[in-house]
Amino acid sequence: MISRNGTLLEAEVDGEIVALNVESGTCYGFNSTATRIWSMIEQPRSLDEICSTLVEQFDVQPEACRGDVVELLRELQADGLVRTDPPLAA
Repeated sequence: MISRNGTLLEAEVDGEIVALNVESGTCYGFNSTATRIWSMIEQPRSLDEICSTLVEQFDVQPEACRGDVVELLRELQADGLVRTDPPLAA
């Protein structure tokens, strides 16, 4: 399961999220796909559920989608913004 870890101050600007991690002072700009993923993990979701929803909503192949989602989640996890249980496979 993938879920948010902590809180960001966030605002939507032109359909994309701009966020600030108050603890670290780091600003984030999420593109439309990252914004969609961020909104989905407001409640814990499985990687399969996230990818299935994105494949339905965007013109993307399942394998490419999964790779891109895992890459984004690893970046967010490295910054302490999400947690995964179990950990993402390499």
